[in-house]
Amino acid sequence: MTARFRSTRSLVFALGATVLFVAPLHAQDASLAAPVSAPVVAPESQPAVQTRTGPTMDAATIAVKNVSSELKAPAPAAGKYYDQGTKLMIVGGAAILTGIVVGGDAGHAISIVGAVVGLYGLYKYLE
Repeated sequence: MTARFRSTRSLVFALGATVLFVAPLHAQDASLAAPVSAPVVAPESQPAVQTRTGPTMDAATIAVKNVSSELKAPAPAAGKYYDQGTKLMIVGGAAILTGIVVGGDAGHAISIVGAVVGLYGLYKYLE
């Protein structure tokens, strides 16, 4: 290649990059060009609620606090109970891993059975 062609190619590349990157840069400056109005603050129509400040006896306790009888029982943890399809997929995955660890012909058989159980679990889950 000639030196003139290389320098022309570099110049064309630089101009092309400049054209591609100028538009996004102007788009970022568009928010600054628009006039910014002051935020509108609604007048308070209700009196301010006084909150207690400073230390309280509730915050000073270290031991277990007394629970009032008005509190409701906690809801059961979500995701703790699985349907049949999910259980079968878990058992199938465990059987596949067990078959891999055992190895040999018996391991292959355990892995194949685990795959079948896992696929059946997936079928039941998607049903």
